[in-house]
Amino acid sequence: MSNTPTKRRRQYISTPDSPWKKLNQMIRKPEIWYRLQLCVVTGVILWAVTGGWAPPFKYRVRSVPQRDMHARVRFEYTDNERTKDARERASRAVPCFYENDGSKLDDLRNSLIEKIFAIKDKEFAEISLDDWKSFFEPTALEDLDNEKLKTQFDAFKESIAADTDLAQLKHAVEVAFIPFEKSGLLTTLEHQPDQGSMLEIQVIPVGNLTNAPGKRVETEEVRIAAVAKDIRDSIRKELKNQSNIIKNHDVVADHLFYWMRPQLPVTLKYRDEITRRARRRAAAEVTEIKKVFEPGDPLDKQNISDDGERFIRGGVPLDDQDVKLLHAEHVAFVKQMNWQQIMAHIFADFGMYAALLSFLVAYLYYRESQLISDIRRFSTLLGLFLVAICSAWLLSINLEWRAELVPLTFFAMTVAIAFHREIAVVMSAIASLVFTVAHGFALTEFVILVATTATAGLLCGSIRSRTKLVYVGLIAAAVAFPTVIGVSTLFGQPLSRYLLVDAIWFSASAILAGVTMTALLPFLERWFDIQTDISLLELSDANHPLLRKLAQSAPGTYNHSINIASMAEAAAAAIGANGLLCRVGAYFHDIGKIRKPEYFIENQSGTNKHDDLVPTMSTLVIIAHVKDGSEMARSHRLPGRIVDLIEQHHGTTLVQFFYNQAKKNSVNENDVEESDFRYPGPKPQTLEAAVMMISDAVESASRTLRDPAPARLETLVREIIKKRLDDDQFDECPITIQQLNAIEKSLIKSLNATYHSRVKYPEQDADGNQSESQITKDTSRAPTA
Repeated sequence: MSNTPTKRRRQYISTPDSPWKKLNQMIRKPEIWYRLQLCVVTGVILWAVTGGWAPPFKYRVRSVPQRDMHARVRFEYTDNERTKDARERASRAVPCFYENDGSKLDDLRNSLIEKIFAIKDKEFAEISLDDWKSFFEPTALEDLDNEKLKTQFDAFKESIAADTDLAQLKHAVEVAFIPFEKSGLLTTLEHQPDQGSMLEIQVIPVGNLTNAPGKRVETEEVRIAAVAKDIRDSIRKELKNQSNIIKNHDVVADHLFYWMRPQLPVTLKYRDEITRRARRRAAAEVTEIKKVFEPGDPLDKQNISDDGERFIRGGVPLDDQDVKLLHAEHVAFVKQMNWQQIMAHIFADFGMYAALLSFLVAYLYYRESQLISDIRRFSTLLGLFLVAICSAWLLSINLEWRAELVPLTFFAMTVAIAFHREIAVVMSAIASLVFTVAHGFALTEFVILVATTATAGLLCGSIRSRTKLVYVGLIAAAVAFPTVIGVSTLFGQPLSRYLLVDAIWFSASAILAGVTMTALLPFLERWFDIQTDISLLELSDANHPLLRKLAQSAPGTYNHSINIASMAEAAAAAIGANGLLCRVGAYFHDIGKIRKPEYFIENQSGTNKHDDLVPTMSTLVIIAHVKDGSEMARSHRLPGRIVDLIEQHHGTTLVQFFYNQAKKNSVNENDVEESDFRYPGPKPQTLEAAVMMISDAVESASRTLRDPAPARLETLVREIIKKRLDDDQFDECPITIQQLNAIEKSLIKSLNATYHSRVKYPEQDADGNQSESQITKDTSRAPTA
């Protein structure tokens, strides 16, 4: 035994990097800064939209304060309702304007004088009897015969005989009409009670509709039915003053009045526009009714409510007047804040957004890292988050009704369909928390929003019909209704009609979100490149132009694709991947072979095109079907995830047959570059792409087995998976060894079902062929249709 001392090797173990060094390495990456900028922009927009520089106003109609409300600062409150009532009263007090056309009375007077001139110098037999009867009261004519009419006519002529030119008679009528020429006459009022007073009107002269102040008169002073007696009395009075010329002045006055009475004109016309202007001026002159509150004063409602309560009490649902008063107090409180308080609130608001966005990024980093690595999908996710909160904020600005649950539920459903249900639950919870805190609402709001949105997100995992989205909305509504009542009751709100209204309103919002999602789903699929089960089922139609062309041009490839579809769907389901996506992707994964189908062995019949090509050229033809397939898929507007499966189903694998052939034909094997015989990639990026790669290779290889016994099939599947794993084809997708084992078992089961052995009948020969006599015998026994 040698005494020479053993030489030991020194092994150096590198110390792990410190956290500061890892952080330094991370912040040096540009992609980190891009995502950080997206988060900062999201936070700034949320801060600006939600008014993060001031405390939120947290009260809404039907919400219940936990304590009696008192003023925190001194402020003046304008009671809009009482001011409005006062202005309406002032507006209603303005009389309606009527335009007076006094010339109509002049025309009537002239017509009267002309009528008297026509009969005063004639005998009774010469005049028209109807003309003379018009000077009598209609009811009195029944007792007058022609003789009496003649006697009355002669007496009338004699009474005015001294007034040869009727100047005195005309003057008497003019004087009697003077008050009515200024005030006017009407039969009935033309305006409605809600347009102005029915007791007084404002009379303005014709032609001067803007400047003249007019004259206010009572309605009874211008109504013809009411003033007719006054006209007759006025005519009597004036004729009595002319008794030295006109005899029997009372009789003459009666005749004149009875002739004019049916012909008294309406001289007043209602002017709506002038009345409206006057009412607006009167309302504008009423000053606002205000009340000053000092710090500590209980907030008085101004108007006594139906139950006699004047103050805003804790535990009592707020009405519209309460909320307006609280909002006025809140505005005054915000105005008196100093800059230190404002800055403290700004930093607190930004801190909340930073913490929540950091939590979101951390969750995605550990659970869905591919979303962060894909900048487009990450920005889309943040954009949806931003739009949801901003929409909810804008829909809740109105203090009387709130519809924030519609965009938040819609957001949860969209994220669940576009990304994952787990992400939808987490992000809807974060969005609900941001909305609740930014508004200053109580915990009840957060619980209601989370319960409803999480329910909608969890139910949107697989959408195979558009009606399911309606059912999702209905189920979310069924969750929202008891949640609103239960949580509100736990926090001290009494069970009342106000609470029931809130529960119904939130439930209706959830239903509306489901209906809206049903209508917008096709547009969302296109905008966000979403593939729901509905769109995938539509693509699986065998009448799709590409599938129909594949079946006609490359029937062997088409049959190969159909076999892969069933195998890949089962394998994907075994590991929790999207089996329907794998099935539809399998239908289209080899559509690039349509351009040169005869160069692929499953479509050949006798001759092989590759016999005339060198291995390098054959490899280029084989590899080209991936690029051709992706181009054809894009030209037919197939979804992006289907295109990804076409591009990734071979990864960067080696075209082994032609590579070996090239090495065999080469003088020096080292001159053959392996990279020239590999697919360009990319490698599988998703679980579905990995399943597609393995299923494609297994199905193709299984066709080469002469005796596909279960043991051989099992060995074949295991070797193919091991070969892909050793070739680093799964380095870029989140697949695990456990999932690979599940895929292996599923594919073995599918292959055994495909290549299962059949029972050999006694009449079959050694090769398994049935004798001709037995075939004839069995055929004769077959039942007829």
